[in-house]
Amino acid sequence: MEEGSVSVDQIERQWGIINSLCQRRRTTIDELAEEYGVSQKTIKRDLDKLSTKFPVVEYKEGRQKYWSLIPGFKNVPPIIFLPTELYALSECTRFLKSMGEPFLRSTLESINHKIKATFDQGKLESFENLRRIFSVNLSAAKDYSAKREFLGQLFTAASEQRRVEIGYQGLKDDKPIVRKVDPYRLWYRDGSVYLVGLCHLREKIRMFAVDRITLLNLTKENFLIPQDFDFEAYTEHAFNVMIEDPVHVKIRFSPEIARYIEEREWHPSQKTKKQKDGSLLLELTVGGTLEIKRWVLSFGPQAEVLEPEALVEEIRADLENMRQIYAPKIMQKKMG
Repeated sequence: MEEGSVSVDQIERQWGIINSLCQRRRTTIDELAEEYGVSQKTIKRDLDKLSTKFPVVEYKEGRQKYWSLIPGFKNVPPIIFLPTELYALSECTRFLKSMGEPFLRSTLESINHKIKATFDQGKLESFENLRRIFSVNLSAAKDYSAKREFLGQLFTAASEQRRVEIGYQGLKDDKPIVRKVDPYRLWYRDGSVYLVGLCHLREKIRMFAVDRITLLNLTKENFLIPQDFDFEAYTEHAFNVMIEDPVHVKIRFSPEIARYIEEREWHPSQKTKKQKDGSLLLELTVGGTLEIKRWVLSFGPQAEVLEPEALVEEIRADLENMRQIYAPKIMQKKMG
């Protein structure tokens, strides 16, 4: 960093300190150091810098030193947030932290400090009331704390368009396979983070689960993303995350579950049609059949695949395999 320059972290921290001083009568260096997670010396330098622009003063009461704004100073114009907006921001930061705070830690802390700096007693009570009556469950998200360094490197590589060398062990691989990848995009989907990019080993665009990357090195090689690459088009048919050739699927749901299916958007391509007997037809075009098959099976006898015939046969084969697993146990139980 050049001499005399100020980092973004410094600016955000000093902005937060001056707003904190506007909200409270006084504070100490120890309190601010603990709040912002930096040393007392850093806070002292911040206060000295702020005192050249704002009427920030230091005074003593007994042996304790305090910092405050001089009485009568007009508050720094606050950022106005509704309690619902504060709650949404707070939940977003909690969500990202659930991923292990990979490369957004300082940003998340800055957001939290800004949220706190806007609180008055009324907003605080409204905020706590929202937390009491509305809950967000993040239990499905994976913990990426062990992959924090990898995520940071991938973020840098994608931003600077630098090729990476990774060791990747797919579900069917006996050991990691080393390959070079041009990282186009990091994609968060259903609790997991995926790397989407050009795999030089397979010479095609592939998707890699970050938690299955065993080693990662940034190379000095740069790359260009093809102008015709469209991430939204690449992922549009994915029912979940699998990228395969699109397949048109038609499913009949029983009357008992028809309303539940109709109430939700399961895929952007879906079309529904109510039947006279109360059942529901759902049609959608998805990538491959594996993910949609697992989803259909989760509804048991309340879902029947009508098309394509290949998917119907896959489900029949799976059910027969299940029957062979469970039928002997059922017979033993009846005979016992």
